[in-house]
Amino acid sequence: MSIRIDLQKNLSGELTKSLRAELAKVVRETAFAIEADAKQRAPVDTGALRSSIQADVKDAETLLQAEVAVGVEYGPYVELGTVHQSAQPFLTPAVEAQRQPFEQRIAEAIERAGK
Repeated sequence: MSIRIDLQKNLSGELTKSLRAELAKVVRETAFAIEADAKQRAPVDTGALRSSIQADVKDAETLLQAEVAVGVEYGPYVELGTVHQSAQPFLTPAVEAQRQPFEQRIAEAIERAGK
């Protein structure tokens, strides 16, 4: 299970190398912040759910993307609930907690690059 946030911003021309590096840093740091927060929020029985939450930031500088995923097959059932079990959201609240700081940091980096 993963949650995808797409940030779309029309940047005129090529991204400068320094801006791309700064944006990649924001993406990477945000992904790890979401991972840490989701692990804190995840309910614990055996600890397998919590330890399966991982951020993947392969090639963040080129793609400017990262993924935070839950590796156990029952992760979506815990997050979203079932007819037999109430939802115990942990990943969605972690993403939402980072949304505003992420958007702010991205906007600040782009504004600095435009000066």
